[in-house]
Amino acid sequence: MIKKPGLLLSLLFFFYTSSFAQTHGILPLSGIQYFYEGISAKYIDVSIDGSPITSNRIPANKEFVVKLQLPAGFTEDASKKIYPAADVSFLSAKKTLLTPVITFLKENEKTGFASNGLKDIPLILSLRSEWLKYETECLVQIRYFDLKSKKQLLVLFPISVAAPTEPLAVSKFTNSIITSDLSVGLSSGLKMNKAEIMVDTSIRVSPKTAYLSIEINNITGTSMTEVLAGKNTFWVYDETMQEIKIPEKFLKKVGGSMEDNLVNYTMKIPFRDKTNLKKGYTVRYRWESMDRKKIIDIVSTK
Repeated sequence: MIKKPGLLLSLLFFFYTSSFAQTHGILPLSGIQYFYEGISAKYIDVSIDGSPITSNRIPANKEFVVKLQLPAGFTEDASKKIYPAADVSFLSAKKTLLTPVITFLKENEKTGFASNGLKDIPLILSLRSEWLKYETECLVQIRYFDLKSKKQLLVLFPISVAAPTEPLAVSKFTNSIITSDLSVGLSSGLKMNKAEIMVDTSIRVSPKTAYLSIEINNITGTSMTEVLAGKNTFWVYDETMQEIKIPEKFLKKVGGSMEDNLVNYTMKIPFRDKTNLKKGYTVRYRWESMDRKKIIDIVSTK
């Protein structure tokens, strides 16, 4: 179930190096959560038919590849070999097993891999309709672990089951979003200036709440009408990556130049009480056009 290390057709998001070095977090587009416990990676790439995904919507019975890019932390033996392994669990929305746990890389338990030759670990997976039955949401839990130590990396991939007739949510033309801080983001079908990101405590609509402010100017490839009609979603997580339900409303302002087809977009995302100065809240914001082809997806930790 593992292909030889090499240059497979996928997009390597090299600009995540500093952000993805933290011990836990969440990735844009896929919504994957990761937890380092001794094993790390440069990025976790998910693709279908060789193209990176742009959302977590995946149809049943369709193969997709979860690939650990440049894995690190495995224990070397005297011959400079490492011995990675992986367990995959498919869970329902209520966290019950849909099928027995599947173990990968068993054929390499004794031979291992040259430590300087393992560039990626691709796992070929599929959501079988006989497992899902009537499930519309599920969770793929992947545990990468070291056969020579207790080190591991936990990956949680929440999936929304797409209809068979729904176009695949993939794109080979995904752009990084430059931000004013260490926040990370990706866009698809759009180009834009730098995203200015800060914490705003001056909102009068909800005076007790701190908001994550994201301001992006000169967005091209869309229109004010399309941005206003698009879908806005946000998620907030505490320092342990537990999701927090936020009752306050998301706020937005759209402007720009109709003549030049430029859009200026400001988002205000509520994420904590203003008096709570605890650090480590992770906020993920996603905008997508009605046809799901244009996307802004930003993750920020404050």
